[in-house]
Amino acid sequence: MTAFLRNLACLAICTVMTGIIAVAETAANDNNQWLVDSLVLLPGREGSFDEVAVKDPSVVFYDGKWHVFYTARSKEEYTTGYVSAETLAGLQTAPRHELKMIRGKKRYACAPQVFYYEPQRKWYLIFQNLDATYQPMFSTTSTISDPESWSAPKPLLTKDTKQKWIDFWIICDEKRAYLFYTMAHNGVMVRSTSLADFPEGWGKAQKVFDNIHEAVHVYKAKGSGDFNMIYELEQDGVRSFGLATAPHPEGPWKRVTDQYATGEQLRYREESGKWTEMVSHGEVLRSGYDQNMEFDPQGCQWLIQGITNQELKGHYDLLPWKLGLISKIEENSEQTPVGKARMPAPRE
Repeated sequence: MTAFLRNLACLAICTVMTGIIAVAETAANDNNQWLVDSLVLLPGREGSFDEVAVKDPSVVFYDGKWHVFYTARSKEEYTTGYVSAETLAGLQTAPRHELKMIRGKKRYACAPQVFYYEPQRKWYLIFQNLDATYQPMFSTTSTISDPESWSAPKPLLTKDTKQKWIDFWIICDEKRAYLFYTMAHNGVMVRSTSLADFPEGWGKAQKVFDNIHEAVHVYKAKGSGDFNMIYELEQDGVRSFGLATAPHPEGPWKRVTDQYATGEQLRYREESGKWTEMVSHGEVLRSGYDQNMEFDPQGCQWLIQGITNQELKGHYDLLPWKLGLISKIEENSEQTPVGKARMPAPRE
């Protein structure tokens, strides 16, 4: 009986210790801090195609320039915009281009993702239109710097469920391409096709994650070989990022934290100003620009859409979102100066 009680006490202690470790790990994950850097793109002039808001950025550094594709909102409609400059700080004064050729029949094309697909030596722009209620679409070009060169849009696949699909995202490994999207503002779905068949040949959808809002972006973590999923959460209009990890794009996905980047974790410096009080749909500054979607999670920088609490009023379609940088604060590391984002070297 004494031995039994001794073992029971040991089990209780181990259980408590395991719980303490789990809590400690969660606390560490939820203790991220982010430095709010400069605004890089504000809504355009009155009467322009992006006069109300600039949102949902996708960004690559290629051939000496930053190339940013974004959702543009005028007073009447959503479209997709493009801007480029040698520095992120230079985007605000650079010419802006509306990509009219990728619009659907309902004049809507939004939530872009851009990458270079090396097997075909083409740039791909993935986005959604409303022709079939958030239909996943793509367009291609051989010259990312020419906004008039994008091909007519084509569907990635035909919708096969009635639920809402939104925010389409592609990442590839050595053998296959994976298409992620959010269904019904809850479940994360993934389909795959071979690199040779891309952008066709998508298989059946698998649900690999849930309890999110939208804007799932998946990256390969540099150094570890793991995959990181950044997802957006929403509560009473307030947006934030969560983080999940997996050894493979199809999972199994493990929820690391629902507090990867939140308004409470933002830290400001006087010169940057308090241009956002939340963290919403954005794109990391990647290590490269190809279909592998690699990034360095240590000290990473994100180009996000942001807004202040005071601006968060009225109809969602007319909220004045703008684009700016946030940088992950790591212990004992020097932070990148305002407007001097790290530039990954383009590969030959």
